Amino acid sequence: MTDQRPTLADVARAAGVSMAAASRAMNGAYGVSEAVRHRVRSVAAELGFEPHAVARALATGRASAGRRERIEVLILDPDPDAMSAKPFYGRVLTGAMRALGDQGIALEVRRVSTLPVDDADPPFGRLLINVPGDAGAAYARRGRAVALGRSAPGVAFVAPDNDSGGHQAAAHLVSTGRQRVGAVFGPPTPCAQERKAGFLRVMAGAAQEVAVADGDFTRARAYAAAQELLARDPKLDAVFASCDVTAMGVLQALREAGRRVADDVAVVGFDGSALAEAADLSSVYMPVEDEAASAIRHLLDPVLPAPARLPTRLTVRGSSVSRPRGRLDAGPRCPTGPASPGASR
Repeated sequence: MTDQRPTLADVARAAGVSMAAASRAMNGAYGVSEAVRHRVRSVAAELGFEPHAVARALATGRASAGRRERIEVLILDPDPDAMSAKPFYGRVLTGAMRALGDQGIALEVRRVSTLPVDDADPPFGRLLINVPGDAGAAYARRGRAVALGRSAPGVAFVAPDNDSGGHQAAAHLVSTGRQRVGAVFGPPTPCAQERKAGFLRVMAGAAQEVAVADGDFTRARAYAAAQELLARDPKLDAVFASCDVTAMGVLQALREAGRRVADDVAVVGFDGSALAEAADLSSVYMPVEDEAASAIRHLLDPVLPAPARLPTRLTVRGSSVSRPRGRLDAGPRCPTGPASPGASR
């Protein structure tokens, strides 16, 4: 007797999708849009298709006990204490977990000093952080990958409007009358370079020179860089720090030099992390959690539109606004204004 039960090929043909897409839609795997998943399952129900449980487990990799699909967060950072020292990474993980919800997919975090060359057990997809363009392209060719911050051409990425953030920081310092401005910029990554470009463009337009020191998004390097700036110009009256961790090093150097923050030297950071709020630091806020969540959603469903630049916004606090003697309040805490339209760490 011939078995006339509908097959997965019948379902795929009727739904107008490939066998692979039909399989993923039926198995609850990732990589198809919700619309495709709904259409395939509706067709399957109409045809009376019933997937074989064992075949489904094998197709999704769940036949082995405890095996789940996973997304790897690959962080290139030589600092062994980076995960605790840099709030950015914790915010990334928060956003990633929000996007995954209870979908049954594991999140694996891997911090490395040098990029791994082997890929014996590749994950379902990778979220790349600080991975340079060529390496990012290589990972994208191996499988699904989305970078936080601009990467090589052809590699999907999600990033805040860093250029606008740098622009806002510089405009604030110029508008408050700061004349001897220094900056501790970040490493040669796209996100750091975008912040630098936005900041310097405004300063050039205001015909103001900037004393520049290179940083690496660590407190120790920022502390040394701020000391270098003060040695070059003891009358420095403002410093832009390319991230909030960098700003902590700048603040330490200023305190040790006897310079009063805001009254003598204004300080503006970048990230808008909990560090900024705790230190009463003016800082450009970037929505890191939303950035990571958007990247994860794009990994799960690549047919989604390419993510747009996320807006940044400067929040002014006491570190950049001089206060009259005797006042105990923390000064203005309102944003300076909306970020300009689209121009990582």
